[in-house]
Amino acid sequence: MEKMKALKQLLDENNINNQFEEVSFEDETLTYLYFQFPVAREYEEIRIRENDPNIDSLLNSSLFNYRGIINYESIWSAESNCIECGIISPGIILPSRYLFSRLYKAFSIDQPQNSDGDFDDPEPQSVMLYSDEKRKVSLGYSSKEFALLSAYKEGRRIDINENKTRFEITLLIENINTPIKTQDEAKSLLEKVSYTLFFQLSLLYNIDIVLRPRKKPRRERNRIVRERTGIPAERKDLKLEYEYDEIPMSLYWFAQSNKNSPFFMYFALYQVLEFYFPIYSTLLEKTIIQNLIKDPCFNINKDSDVVKLLNIIKKYSTGSLGDEREQLNTTLRSILRAEDVINYIKENSHLETYYSAKESDKISEKKIRLTDNAGILNDIAMRIYDIRCSIVHNKASESSRKILPLTKDNEYLANDVQLLEFITRKAIIANSRPFSNI
Repeated sequence: MEKMKALKQLLDENNINNQFEEVSFEDETLTYLYFQFPVAREYEEIRIRENDPNIDSLLNSSLFNYRGIINYESIWSAESNCIECGIISPGIILPSRYLFSRLYKAFSIDQPQNSDGDFDDPEPQSVMLYSDEKRKVSLGYSSKEFALLSAYKEGRRIDINENKTRFEITLLIENINTPIKTQDEAKSLLEKVSYTLFFQLSLLYNIDIVLRPRKKPRRERNRIVRERTGIPAERKDLKLEYEYDEIPMSLYWFAQSNKNSPFFMYFALYQVLEFYFPIYSTLLEKTIIQNLIKDPCFNINKDSDVVKLLNIIKKYSTGSLGDEREQLNTTLRSILRAEDVINYIKENSHLETYYSAKESDKISEKKIRLTDNAGILNDIAMRIYDIRCSIVHNKASESSRKILPLTKDNEYLANDVQLLEFITRKAIIANSRPFSNI
């Protein structure tokens, strides 16, 4: 317990919020030290158990001099004047030794290999990507500080004194000649350096890597997953009773195959809704035209009445952006009831928390008023369309907010994806038809 107290003192000295908490099990009570690792103006909650084998390593590390960078699995330190960030290979899992092998070949670095082509050296050395009087940039196994933080976030056991091959590969920017003073400065430098060097790695050597997006700690992710994946208490028989439209279903399953990318999920799910726009917009247009024609005062031989008819047709066939917003609103009102959406959000408590907090503003300033039954469908339509535009419209000349893949945006976007997924299922179901045996 003395080491835990020393760890708490170290956290206090670095102005990191922390507290002890006792957790009782059947036959014992354990003491945990919770602390809030700073990430810009947010934090990640980390938990240390008493008698943890890595307490000595934490006490002897400089981890608490580091801070996180908002969009990435990354840490930076003003004291050490360095930035470190995890990397991934998009679309595939690239074993670290294989990546090292390709990097050694690309940079003409000799590495002893055995007859099977594997490294004889148990710990491949880092590869210097770039170096000048301003900074050094390398790829290699992570620092102990990065490894400790990652392990605690993921709830993994790690012996920090084992060989480094248990660590993940990170990008390290060090010996920076201009001191880093803020998270924004660290983030800007990390992005500029990685974008430039990784782009050249891809073009010159066909090595594709990107910065690893930041994830919530596993405990928080598990809580959300448990809420989303409830299984019915009683058995439900599957039936071939209804069939669904081919194009929306293809887009829906494309979205499901991209669960790790809320960015692509959202775009695909929006296209599902978009498929049904003409159907519901035509219904509205048809009703308006019918009401006009059925009016006893309507005269087909009167020019002004014919102009009214033409204006209605023109309004619903312009294909303008405003028209698309109206089509979305019409579609939602045709397939949803306000109480169904409100109940769904309340049943998923993380969604209710998200839409009630300022956190939701990071994706869109269009708020969903959960207490406004009359206006909630309009709120949802405005928010869905606003997010859609932030994803699709990325012209250099546009100054509006942009949502990009492989950034912190995806973490927030995951909540809006879940709501959009619920809505698209309602649209698919509403347009189902009796199953055909042909």
